[in-house]
Amino acid sequence: MSFTIGNTIGPYRIISHIGQGGMATIYKAYQTTLDRYVALKVIHPALKEDRSFVTRLQREATVIAKLSHPNIVAVHDFREHECTPFLVLQFIEGKTLKDVLKEQKLNKQQILNIIHPVADALTYAHARGVLHRDVKPSNILIDGEGHVYLTDFGLARIAQSGESTASQDMMIGSPHYLSPEQAKSEPVDVRTDVYSLGIILYEMFTGRLPFSAETTYATILAQINDPPPAPRSLNPKVPPAVEQVLLKALAKHPKDRYASVREMIRALENAVRGPRVEDEPAAPIPLLEYKPKAQIALPRARPLLRAKEKTPPGDATRPPKNRLWFPLAVALLMVLALIGCIGIALITIPQMFPSGPTPLRVVLTTPTRAAASVPSVTQASPAGPTLASTPVPSPTRAQATATTSGAPTNVPVVTGLRGKIAYSTVTGDLPESRSVFIADADGTDAHAVIEFALWPAISPDGARLAYYRIKDEGLYVANIDGGAPRKVVPGESCCVQWSPDGKRLVYLQGKLTKGDTKIMVINPDGTGKTELIPGFSPGWAPDGNRLVYSTCEPNTTQCGLWTYDIRTGRSTMITRDDGKIPRWSPRGDKIVYSADSGQGQINLFVINPDGSGKTQLTFGKGKATQSTWSLDGSLIFYRSDQDGKGWGIFVMRADGSNQRLLINNVPADGERWPYETLSVGP
Repeated sequence: MSFTIGNTIGPYRIISHIGQGGMATIYKAYQTTLDRYVALKVIHPALKEDRSFVTRLQREATVIAKLSHPNIVAVHDFREHECTPFLVLQFIEGKTLKDVLKEQKLNKQQILNIIHPVADALTYAHARGVLHRDVKPSNILIDGEGHVYLTDFGLARIAQSGESTASQDMMIGSPHYLSPEQAKSEPVDVRTDVYSLGIILYEMFTGRLPFSAETTYATILAQINDPPPAPRSLNPKVPPAVEQVLLKALAKHPKDRYASVREMIRALENAVRGPRVEDEPAAPIPLLEYKPKAQIALPRARPLLRAKEKTPPGDATRPPKNRLWFPLAVALLMVLALIGCIGIALITIPQMFPSGPTPLRVVLTTPTRAAASVPSVTQASPAGPTLASTPVPSPTRAQATATTSGAPTNVPVVTGLRGKIAYSTVTGDLPESRSVFIADADGTDAHAVIEFALWPAISPDGARLAYYRIKDEGLYVANIDGGAPRKVVPGESCCVQWSPDGKRLVYLQGKLTKGDTKIMVINPDGTGKTELIPGFSPGWAPDGNRLVYSTCEPNTTQCGLWTYDIRTGRSTMITRDDGKIPRWSPRGDKIVYSADSGQGQINLFVINPDGSGKTQLTFGKGKATQSTWSLDGSLIFYRSDQDGKGWGIFVMRADGSNQRLLINNVPADGERWPYETLSVGP
């Protein structure tokens, strides 16, 4: 039976034809066994006799299947039907960036919010030695909710081995987007993808391709020999700093370009953050066939920061009369300040003499574009702070917007929270480029305290920090500011936590990648090392006598959460849902943790210590994990990839309501995120 609309190939019923490329035809299909739509990538009949090509196609499936990233289209399977190989891919309902660019002009913020997820996907692939080599608008998809995906690794090259998924390198890429070295069949590295992404950015900012000739051969020669037209000559609204970024990305020699995609995106973001000229509003992107929503929006906007305005050189020579506004302005500001002080006093003085106890009220807002109001919910509770929502977007219970770049972004959206929060985040392309940050619990004053480190834990008194140092492979304890570090345990270890009295540390020792880890206890000075049990992600009970951790039943694949009594040595299984990173509440009555809520979605749950009363708290389509409690147990902090839009740190009530963004742009480790933790301290 052939690949035609209406036919069934194995469990896949072909619904419609999506498109055709140089090597394959793409179909939309319905998988009856799993009740989902997929995309079938079927190679052309002329190529199926080339077994070396088939082998390389299977390698493509293997390469992409290992790239588990929210902005890369997933590979579900590789099959053959009547000697015709085909890939089964994640189906994305939406449009390509090529379609979008034909329909509308994008403003600077929309450009950033599309290109960031693509850059994240490429950075992730590059870190694993995989080059794309065919980055172009038709390989960038935007679904009905604005999520961005990079697809078609048909020319992917495994950088270290030099192997390619293209048969005899039969295709060198799309002429309008390929790099000069790729056009000349010279060795390539990550900078070839930098060049192609630079072409896309050039097209997005100017509305034109830098190199386009009447024939393919002439276009390739232009890529090799001709300088690109100055972007501002095509679009005077392009900021000069952005023009410099584009021209550097399109340098003919790789050594003159940015060394990585991440470096280029950081430079672009800094260029866009210059003195801002308001963009013309861009219309939302309508979908011709997408029905669930009337329209879709581009990836949500990242707030832009204005650079400090500089006085133009000519101002120094202006006549003094032009400066008469200055003393008037100063006087006006003084009057306004006096009025403000009086207003504050009128508001504050009555509160200094309250008639009764007034609970702390935490107001959370999210600096995003205007949206419909979420009804305010405020609950008075003497136990701790309460959250009152204000007008913010609320896609999935209270999902905040996200974008990603190279450094954490403080989003001062919460006031009144008490204590500090510690976390680790990716700060560069190298495996050791991870740093520990400390921030106030309201999300402000986030700053790095320790480089090349992961898995921080704040001591109960708030004076010390335990963490794992990557470069020296060991568990360390330092002052809260990162000073006076001292190694406690040598070798690979993970997931350290302080006991409630601050006198002991529990941690994992062993290799996470092999699943061979043991839960250990040690004193902060390195003495009293004791092995407890095999397992992962241990967390202390507030009484200091019990642990909660994750592991599997011996000789089975049945995994979940267990409790362990240190006094008796007895373990008890309390869930069978492959839960991870459990944390006991300060009152000891609840345990919060992350687990698969279905179809690969990681969400947060809370249970009683005996395993009863399981309640789901988050309902996202991506990953919500690394949960921990506020000091009084009324709130839960956690990290979420915001349905693939980028990692951020959030806070919510203990019942899962009023989820709010605290710190945006805190990328988790690509491989070790299931073991990373947040820590809260005084």
